[in-house]
Amino acid sequence: MLKHNLFGVFLKEKRQQKNISLRELSDKANVAHTYIAKIENGSKPPPSDDVMIRLAKGLNLDDESSEIFFDLAAKCKRINDDKNFYLPADISKYLSNEDNAKRLIRKASKLGNSNEFWNELLKQLEK
Repeated sequence: MLKHNLFGVFLKEKRQQKNISLRELSDKANVAHTYIAKIENGSKPPPSDDVMIRLAKGLNLDDESSEIFFDLAAKCKRINDDKNFYLPADISKYLSNEDNAKRLIRKASKLGNSNEFWNELLKQLEK
């Protein structure tokens, strides 16, 4: 059993809120329904990034729920495997394809930008 299963609980809640059965989500995400059940009950950790993205699409999550979904998965992976660092799957996928985004983050890190900087940048992007 996992030390931390907030992700599995969230996955199950969203699936049930949307009245999607395990088998329906399994079909939509191309993932075994037994595997999804094991994630939900905490006997399996959050899945790979590819499966995470397929599950999110299968659940048709809104932006806020999608962010929570990916952030909880990364947090649960970090808690349950304290030897590694995990990025949320949606961010990892985006960064793997966007060289300028990687350069921006590296530059900001080297300059030691604060949370205030990121808040301001986010406000600008939301305009």
